[in-house]
Amino acid sequence: ELKEFEEKPSLFKKILIIILIIVLDIGVSLYLFRNRTQNVRISSNKVIENTVPAVKENNIWSMLITGDVIPARSVNWQMTLKNDFMWPLRGIKDILQSADLTLINLESPLISNCPITNEGMKFCGDTRFAQSLKTSGVDVVNLANNHSLNYGWEGLGETEKLLNNLGIDTVGYTNNVCYYSSNPDADRDEKLSEKSSHPAKPDCVGRQDSNNNVDCSSSVIKVVQNIKVGFLGYNTVGQQLNRELVSKQITDLRKSVDIIVISIHWGKEYTQIPEKEAEDPKELGRWFIDSGADIIVGNHPHVIQPFEFYGKGVIFYAMGNTVFDQEWSSETKKGNLVKLNFLGKQLQNNKIEIIPIGIRNYGEAFIP
Repeated sequence: ELKEFEEKPSLFKKILIIILIIVLDIGVSLYLFRNRTQNVRISSNKVIENTVPAVKENNIWSMLITGDVIPARSVNWQMTLKNDFMWPLRGIKDILQSADLTLINLESPLISNCPITNEGMKFCGDTRFAQSLKTSGVDVVNLANNHSLNYGWEGLGETEKLLNNLGIDTVGYTNNVCYYSSNPDADRDEKLSEKSSHPAKPDCVGRQDSNNNVDCSSSVIKVVQNIKVGFLGYNTVGQQLNRELVSKQITDLRKSVDIIVISIHWGKEYTQIPEKEAEDPKELGRWFIDSGADIIVGNHPHVIQPFEFYGKGVIFYAMGNTVFDQEWSSETKKGNLVKLNFLGKQLQNNKIEIIPIGIRNYGEAFIP
């Protein structure tokens, strides 16, 4: 009996424990359910907020700039021999294509019946190289430099037409319109003031003055992510700019664009810091910025020079070689490609990408 008594309380305790567990479980479940419901609501609110269409980072876009591109002399010889006009650019094609806009300085006319040679200082390249530029994603070409007129205005005109027919825009020297760099003739001054008020659609007032100087830039406006980018091109090798005319072109273009890019040929060759030739690159580059330009892309020295931020702009003094046959020094066998990243109208100074390249086999660009 005692045994029986002991068993009964034991059974009773078990029943009480089970009841208590059930009650506690129900209470805890109710508590958790209430909190979980509140959490779901909070989470739901966050999701709703995230589904609001976001602004696309204020229009992120990029522009690629290069060093001198000279498909002449040994480069042209090898392209023709290989029957491969992509050969100089194939190793960097993907990088050239990676930007929304790609600007190059073409320091050689592209003409029919270009003489095949691997020597001399009179440059030309095969017309078939133009398609390689198109395939590589080139959008804008500067034609203002000291070799653009090696085959005269006819050679320049053929180059310009060839590129334009492929959808590649050109700036700088043009067979259609140029500006005199000095104007002793009063009648010519009057015509100039009347006809050059808008650089995007100028009328022809002449090509060269008696000193064989040329101040001439056609302009082009490209639109990327609703941002209007204007381009101009100038040459100061062996000549000084007529700053009054250039200032007017910059000012007039400024009215139509958000950003102005100037491709400029300047300075002494083979110096690793900017040095004065006809114009002082440091002084002129800053003058361009003060006059309303934003990005200055310098070339001609055939070696890499520094870049600097000045005011609200940036000046690249020299980018080295991108395509050329100067195998005689390590410095002339390399260059920089630079990708400029923008947030709307604003260049992201801390996101400038410097991409070193090399040149081998007298003209083949490659990524080291």
